[in-house]
Amino acid sequence: MLPIKKIEDLPENCRLCKAPLKGPDIVGNFVYGGTSRQKFYRCPRCDAAFLYPPMKKEEESRFYSNEFEKFMEKRSGKDFDWSGPEAHIKSNEKQFKRRLPFFEEFIRPGRRVLEIGCSSGFMLLPLKEMGLDVIGVEPSGNFAGFLKKQGIPVYDSTKKLHKIEGRSQAFDLVMHFFVLEHIGEPIAFLKDALKLVKPGGKMVFEIPSRDDPLLSIYNIPAFHKFYWSVAHNYYFNRVSLEFIMSRLGEKFEILAEQRYDLSNHVTWALEGKPGGQGRFSGFFTPELERAYSDSMKSTGHCDTLVVRVHKKEGKA
Repeated sequence: MLPIKKIEDLPENCRLCKAPLKGPDIVGNFVYGGTSRQKFYRCPRCDAAFLYPPMKKEEESRFYSNEFEKFMEKRSGKDFDWSGPEAHIKSNEKQFKRRLPFFEEFIRPGRRVLEIGCSSGFMLLPLKEMGLDVIGVEPSGNFAGFLKKQGIPVYDSTKKLHKIEGRSQAFDLVMHFFVLEHIGEPIAFLKDALKLVKPGGKMVFEIPSRDDPLLSIYNIPAFHKFYWSVAHNYYFNRVSLEFIMSRLGEKFEILAEQRYDLSNHVTWALEGKPGGQGRFSGFFTPELERAYSDSMKSTGHCDTLVVRVHKKEGKA
């Protein structure tokens, strides 16, 4: 455990499960975009890693409304383009195709889909073209304004969505990708999102896994300084995710996923920076790429976890 100089900087309780902490374990000593006071601590009870101290509400609101795209543009390297909505959509075309199998059985013309944290709409726009009725929640004024021009209703919060849409406008599918880790009260957020799912419908979401191989296998110092981000309130692994999901009272499944390829990992090992996706793909066979990804998923050292929640029939 790393020493802390100021006793007031130590959290007394886990932010997630509220368990009292005695000498909490620091897993992230450097917070990307944060201050020297901020660290990520691991709770021994629920196994979640949480940011402390977190951003204040007014700081967080300003960050997501005005600063998030610039923050991500600097952070993402060459793999994703955050310079504008159109560029963001183009750089995420593969992400739509990768995610589609997780909810493909719900894709039918006329069905209602909500994405919370829809960003540029790279998930919603193809679904709209397929004949689905889509709605987004997005606090970024830049992205929200773009989507409204494309004919997609967008709200800046789920609270406003609840107020305007109401329960009679429930959705067949509610999805959110890399959103939960940003939320200060994740259990309350998921319960709130489930209220918008029709009985028999689904919620599908995706989060970064704390068992990312760049941490859990290779332990690359530069990746540690990159990974623990001030934009995130939490980092979850399978254990802490099961802790959350068991409190929702719905059937769920957790699936291992590996987004970043062998080239990306080699680039981190060689140069200590992001942006290596596909860089050496001309030298790696497709069989090697698949085997590497499958190995990370089967051993639990994957960079992403996908959750599918099945809402009971007849449950409002």
